Amino acid sequence: MVALSLGLLGCGADDQKVLLTEDEVVDSDTLAKLFKVRGIVQEIKRDEKLVVVDHEEIPDYMGAMIMPFRVKDLAELIGLEPGDGIVFDYRVEELQSWIENVQVTGKKGAVKMGSKGAATVADGEVLPMMARLSDYAFVDETGEEVSLADYRGGVTALTFVFTRCPVPEYCPAMMRKFHEASIKLKKTQKGLADWTLLTISFDVAYDSPEVMKAWGKHFGFELGGSWHLLSAKKGSDTIEKIAADVGLKFGDNQGSYQHNLRTVVLDGRGRIRKVFTDENWTVEELLEAMKAAKQEPMVQ
Repeated sequence: MVALSLGLLGCGADDQKVLLTEDEVVDSDTLAKLFKVRGIVQEIKRDEKLVVVDHEEIPDYMGAMIMPFRVKDLAELIGLEPGDGIVFDYRVEELQSWIENVQVTGKKGAVKMGSKGAATVADGEVLPMMARLSDYAFVDETGEEVSLADYRGGVTALTFVFTRCPVPEYCPAMMRKFHEASIKLKKTQKGLADWTLLTISFDVAYDSPEVMKAWGKHFGFELGGSWHLLSAKKGSDTIEKIAADVGLKFGDNQGSYQHNLRTVVLDGRGRIRKVFTDENWTVEELLEAMKAAKQEPMVQ
């Protein structure tokens, strides 16, 4: 999401787009999914091997979105400019995805991403380190009302997702990492006796407790543990407020839904001790941050 580091995702339709008719192709050798996609270049990040594209719907996989795509070969980006219409192959494996065979169509389209980046419904002053996060209220995967205060006393790590995100490097990666972290934390006997992992959806309209629970099962989530899946109550402004506190951005930008990523570690007093601003953190880094949050700092 421009200054949002690989977090740029969204849902929306463009009336001028014409969907391709090719069906999804499954590569039997790699078990990867291969899709033919058409879209409009929004930004090129050659140093990161990325191109941000406003793409049309990918049937049976993903709605129309503005999102960054990885390339394995920088040659795929040669000659591309914002506004270029392109068609490309999008290959998706379990843990990674990339595009290849990029071709310029000769047609031009709108560049929706301005200098301010993604539009957002979460706009406000980000809390500094050691600030206390408010006791926001949610419902968990069982439909029970909970608040962040319920997890006070132990270390809490929370991350933000929406279940309709299919890109393996983004929301699914947050789920896989929290699952791995939960397994490792269960085996920890020293320093992290009290811990909680919270996966919070910012898609209030769609991600009910039932949806979150069903989705979580695909990533190893189990009821009764210290990993919980939270949804905001419909009609509340909880997500907007907590998003503003930690710098999470999500919302509509000219018909395309966009978001970035945030993973936050809180100490036993509910104070912010670490914020990961993209998807590149490792489980080991998260666990180290949680261990550090067990230590009381000298200053408030």
